[in-house]
Amino acid sequence: MRKKINLFVVFFSLIVGFTSCESDLIFEDNQSFEDNTWTYDDVKTFSFDIKDSITSARVYLNLRTTLDYQYSNIYMYLHINYPNGYSDIDTLEFFLAQPNGKWLGEVSGTVVENQALIAQGVFNDPGTYTYKIEQAMYNDALEEVLDVGIKVEYWKIEQ
Repeated sequence: MRKKINLFVVFFSLIVGFTSCESDLIFEDNQSFEDNTWTYDDVKTFSFDIKDSITSARVYLNLRTTLDYQYSNIYMYLHINYPNGYSDIDTLEFFLAQPNGKWLGEVSGTVVENQALIAQGVFNDPGTYTYKIEQAMYNDALEEVLDVGIKVEYWKIEQ
């Protein structure tokens, strides 16, 4: 009988522990490419809502390629539309491999997963933020690119 009670207490504690954890995730979406090829005209769009003007967050860019991706980097244009009507564009260079060819991301089988911090701070305006990502390489069709995405998570600013 005592063993059953101990198992129940452990099981109950695990359930409470897992359900009481708050997620730091605000938004995450990854979008794949047809035939694992990213062309100039295939712009990926990501929209998410921020509820208040005191939300501090980190924004990450996710990118997955295969080991057969032929470059050590990738250039992208990042378009951001803010809830107040302002828009911005930035050029990002994402390093994927070291000069000796060793991949910088997490390799699992034939897939290389990369994530880069692209912004951190406070979202000043509540509302919908839209991020658009397009590839900006010289090659119109980048082969062996699986997907690209945006991840937004809460960030506690240390004082």
